[in-house]
Amino acid sequence: MVRSMIAGVAGLKTHQSKLDVIGNNIANVNTWGFKSSSFNFADSMYSTSINGSAGNDLAGGAGGRNASQVGYGVTTGSISTSFQAGAPAPSASSLDCMIDGTGFFLVGNMINGSFTNVEESGLNLSRIGSFSVDGNGYLVDSMGSYVYGYSLVDGTGIPEKPATASKWTIKNATVTIDKTGTPNTISIGDVKVQTTKTDFKGQVQDWIAQVTKKGGGFEGFTINLENYNDGAKTVNLTIESNQKGVVQNAAGKPGDPGKITTAWGNGKNTTAPQGGTEKDNFTQTVIGANRVPGIAAEFSDELSTIQIPTDPDTGMAYNIQSYKINEDGSVVGVDEQGRTIAIGQLALITVENPNGLEKTNGYYYNIGPNAGTIEHIKANGGAAGKIRGNYLEMANVDLANEFSQMITTQRGYQANSKIITVTDQMLEELVNMKR
Repeated sequence: MVRSMIAGVAGLKTHQSKLDVIGNNIANVNTWGFKSSSFNFADSMYSTSINGSAGNDLAGGAGGRNASQVGYGVTTGSISTSFQAGAPAPSASSLDCMIDGTGFFLVGNMINGSFTNVEESGLNLSRIGSFSVDGNGYLVDSMGSYVYGYSLVDGTGIPEKPATASKWTIKNATVTIDKTGTPNTISIGDVKVQTTKTDFKGQVQDWIAQVTKKGGGFEGFTINLENYNDGAKTVNLTIESNQKGVVQNAAGKPGDPGKITTAWGNGKNTTAPQGGTEKDNFTQTVIGANRVPGIAAEFSDELSTIQIPTDPDTGMAYNIQSYKINEDGSVVGVDEQGRTIAIGQLALITVENPNGLEKTNGYYYNIGPNAGTIEHIKANGGAAGKIRGNYLEMANVDLANEFSQMITTQRGYQANSKIITVTDQMLEELVNMKR
């Protein structure tokens, strides 16, 4: 009778443990990336009252006998985790992402340099791609751990350089034109334009010129007289330069038109007060003559932190205005000039035996001794999966299953408590036999 009470107590404890697992699953039904656990029972130790024996088929021998055993209840067999992917939930953050597959993100504290051995790195695994960029330009998760992946190969991922050549236009400038002379000089602020063409005959005239800047030096110029009317003195004066900001104001500040005056003289460098005097009449248009094409991004095969790269021209990190994570895990941004900047590529970690991972605080996993082979790969849509940007992974908790498990666990607990009650009643009857 004491054994039945021991079995009942063991049953109560074990069913309570199963209820703990169910309660934890339900509590995390809205936790991003949570993986539900299942509880498995196992028989407890046994007491053997009759040992088993083999039969003897010789003359006079006896037949075999089975062992007679009675158990001492139940205990925890195992608690396993289901790593089935949860449903995707849309996210407004462009740096949020989820793994559509079995892989894991690699996160943790800073490791200087690059490496390839994940197991010896001491880093954690995670299924939650809630990322952001910290003040130093590193990609981090919501718990402040660095996110590891593949950085740019030196000399690659450089965006195109926009054109530096510009078209400067003074709209509706009133100029004095002497058709009988040789208009060979225009003065615009501190810039003197010497034309090399001496005839003026067409309705629209092109002038090839050189500009003497304040302080010396020459820049190539093209001067276009557009919409010239024979009977009027209003024209559009357009200057195309090889460099931005060659037109200066009286203070000599590049790119600032200030008050512009224009004049044509009969072979003389005369300056008249007519012309566009408002800044609004002075516009600049990039014409692309000096555009430098970019260099396509290539990513390393070794693991490292992911950080916004540095502009080789300025030595400063690119000023990223928005981000995007592609299916192959590549993280790109758009700078203030509208250029696409490659930042890095997320790594996916494959685990031979995911149930060999050990959960820690938050949503991290440690690599346990029974996890098997650990490898890092680039997202390619295979078993490890691909990256889905602007989504987060929901918990894979099945509430219907959890509630049904809760009911059967509750009934099992009640049944074991009944065993204890009945055993107590039998002991009471035994005690009362002497009366």
